[in-house]
Formats: sequence, C-alpha cells, structure tokens
Amino acid sequence: MNRVHTEQQHYGVVAKGLHWGMALMLIALISIGTYMTGLDKSDPSRLELLGMHKSFGAIFMQLAVFRLIWSRIQPAPTLPNVLSGWERLLSRFVTASLYLLMLAIPFSGMAMTNFAGYPVSIFGLIDMPILFDKNTEMVGLAKNAHGILVYALLVSIFMHIAGALKHRFLDAPEADVLPRMVPLKPRV
Repeated sequence: MNRVHTEQQHYGVVAKGLHWGMALMLIALISIGTYMTGLDKSDPSRLELLGMHKSFGAIFMQLAVFRLIWSRIQPAPTLPNVLSGWERLLSRFVTASLYLLMLAIPFSGMAMTNFAGYPVSIFGLIDMPILFDKNTEMVGLAKNAHGILVYALLVSIFMHIAGALKHRFLDAPEADVLPRMVPLKPRV
C-alpha cells in the first residue's frame, strides 16, 4: 500500500482537519450533553437536544474510526529526539487514551440507548444497528460508564494540551511540537 506523503515534522491536511473538526465537535457534544442532563425530564427541548447529541455522537464515533484508520495509513510525525524516555512514553499513553476514549464514549452512549430499547438515529434519517437487546438494568451501568469516560477524556485532553504547551514554552526549541498541528513558526 502506498503511503500518503507528509513532511516529516508536520501532520497532513487530513489529520489536521480531523483533529480540529473533531475537537470542535467534542466541545459541542460535551456542552450539549452537560446542558441537557441539567434539564427537567419533562422539558421538550431536552428530547431535541438528546437527539442532536446522539446524532453527532454517532458521527463522531465514525470519524474516530476513520481517524484511527488514517493514523495507520499516514503515521504521525516522529517525536523530537530531545524528548526524554518518560515524555515519549507519556505521549504514547495519552495518545492511546484519546483514541480509546473517542471510541468508548460514543459506544457507551449507543449501548445506553440500545439497552433502553431504542436504536441510535442520525437525525432521524439513518438508524445505527442495534448492538444490544433491551435491558433496563444495564441502562444505568452504561450511563455511569458514559459519564466516567467523559471525565477521563477531559483529563486526557488536559494532558494533551499541557504537554504541547510545555514543549512550546518550557522546553528547548527543538522539543516544540505545536507547529506540527497549528500554523505557528517553530521557536528559534
């Protein structure tokens, strides 16, 4: 299989588009999810927001699968040689955590919906396959898992951003990884 050419030190346009598009979608998903859970169950806008949240969550999961496949077709640029062993290990751990959580969170949301006896519908146009039979006892477990996984994702995102900022502002210029994903000039 031919590899798509990317500069050694930068991500390609597809990887950047997926990264920033999914980041914006994630902000919307977490915002809508947090807001709708605070609404009274009888509030009619809650149902509309829930449908929107599920639709974008299903799309997000598909993008996460595509992103994982793309990362195998076009691997990330190598980490700077000046990073220590523990920094490289932590970077791999955080990246793996992000990928795992980007798949597990929408999956747990889909499981929650299926256990409640419903398919996940994308804007009422396409129903996702039902993976689990109705099981009201499992709804609560899937709901708890969904919430816990979101908090784990927030921690992973914080670590991801903190690491990029550390390398940009506190480390040697050669450790700066931020220009690989954003249009910044490397430090000198």
